[in-house]
Amino acid sequence: FEVGITSGHLSRSWWELMLTPRDQLKVGAAIDWLPISETYPNDRIVFEFERNTRKIRAGTGAVSPGGWTLQESQWWSWPEFYPSDPALSDRRIRRKMRITFDDNQHITWGIETEDGSFDEWSVSVPGGFPFSQGLVVFKTHAYTPQKEGNYDAYTFHWDNIFFDGPVVGKYVAFDANEVVYLESNGNRPIGDAKTITIELQSVGRQPVLFGQIHSPTKGQVLLSINGAPNVIVEPYDYENSACTSEGWKSFRLPLSEQELNGGTNYFEWTVGTIDPSCVVHPWHWDGFSVKSLQLQFDQ
Repeated sequence: FEVGITSGHLSRSWWELMLTPRDQLKVGAAIDWLPISETYPNDRIVFEFERNTRKIRAGTGAVSPGGWTLQESQWWSWPEFYPSDPALSDRRIRRKMRITFDDNQHITWGIETEDGSFDEWSVSVPGGFPFSQGLVVFKTHAYTPQKEGNYDAYTFHWDNIFFDGPVVGKYVAFDANEVVYLESNGNRPIGDAKTITIELQSVGRQPVLFGQIHSPTKGQVLLSINGAPNVIVEPYDYENSACTSEGWKSFRLPLSEQELNGGTNYFEWTVGTIDPSCVVHPWHWDGFSVKSLQLQFDQ
């Protein structure tokens, strides 16, 4: 793939690639020191280009900050290797990135230089790659870049993305028409509900409902699809005693094709009662919200 590498982004504006199995995909995962609700999934490989410096991480078995098996960074940045590269100052110039995976253990990240050759950096993942198939998520981060005097370099220009590995199953996604807001400044009454819709021309194979829940509490996030009985929706994990979480947490709910129909599909979300096995803090407020909701189908 190709991407811009101008130096104006500094340390508070950068890009990364995250690879993870599809059944562990999160809406907004990032490194654990950022002020963000979700850290990287259990199994992940991350390529980060922050301060124009290559970093490669791999982890398995636990969400970040746990599970890391590899955390490598180059000693020198691209401007230190190639101070005269015009791509450092000209946003119109992109540099080609070439990442290869070999022998279930070796990763090589090459960057095209001004003369067309590639500067390659290789690492080995202890124990091998944590998965054999996964999604590639292209991400940019901007964490108050104005604090470093960056007032205009907020985005990156991507182009010409290619993959020469095996052809595997694709999936398509259909987004909901709005967000679900069932929160307030205080408790939201048990039984409050909100219905949103997703339009489908037809029902595909292996449907999955995917999205993020804000402040989920075990037993409280209820969902009825097209008038069917409520089911409890839960995130991948909870933060507090396996019962509650603050912030936004991703979820993945496999469905049957029979639960959906071609046309308008109705998703009624209801504030339910907390699981009796959970002990919540006195300051806990009933209610939740849902965003980034989509139906995914295998092709």
